[in-house]
Amino acid sequence: MCTIIVRHGIDDWCATIIASNRDEFYERPASGPRVLRGDPRVVGGRDEREGGTWFGLIPNGFFAGLTNQRSFGARDDTLLSRGGLVVDLLATGSLERAKRFLGGVDSRRYNDFNLIIGDGAQLCVAYGRREAAEIEIDALSAGVHVLCNDRLGSPEFPKADKARERVASISAAPWHELRGSLAEVLADRSLPDPAEVPHLPPDAPFDRDVARRLQAIYVETPVYGTVSSTIAAVSPGHVHQYLFTDSLPTAAGFEDVVGLTR
Repeated sequence: MCTIIVRHGIDDWCATIIASNRDEFYERPASGPRVLRGDPRVVGGRDEREGGTWFGLIPNGFFAGLTNQRSFGARDDTLLSRGGLVVDLLATGSLERAKRFLGGVDSRRYNDFNLIIGDGAQLCVAYGRREAAEIEIDALSAGVHVLCNDRLGSPEFPKADKARERVASISAAPWHELRGSLAEVLADRSLPDPAEVPHLPPDAPFDRDVARRLQAIYVETPVYGTVSSTIAAVSPGHVHQYLFTDSLPTAAGFEDVVGLTR
């Protein structure tokens, strides 16, 4: 149940800040940021099973983040890789070309997904669903947006409201202070009141206790949870910051990987 927080058009020193947690089964192999493709240089973490990424960017500040759409049924492993789609998007080289590219993608060839894409100047969300060939793309305004494993604003993810309120309340500050505040949000393991956990269908593969744990921003269960965190800051034409950790996010625990974009 990934969480991607985007703070757009708020801070004077950069246009857009992304803070995200990747949630996955612990047994699924992955590696940290690396160069995934050249010309343009696509940088991101690598899913070693499918070869794609859940978040990546290129040196001009164009970025893309992916969440799988929550489903209580089994995914179809015969379909194309959603992480591979993120790499292909970034390889287009710009947000405008990526939107045109998505216009030609048949979303029925993928398991359901949600994307947030931006370049500092613009920010968009995109939804791909098996029941429709066309990918839906919506422009987003300045502010804080939180994408979990459903549409923006979905009542199924109250943790998105919590994350949005916390990040919106962070005042403009120097980077070393801001990154610490964002890390604290990403590391939030607090659980909601049981009454706030959305109703589960009868065929759900987990019980309400697990459902409650999935509503933490930093998820921990015996077999599934937050496996890595990313904080990045971009403006049109530039990547200011790019930090990564595959342990509990703390201000001092992130690795600075912005050099990969140079």
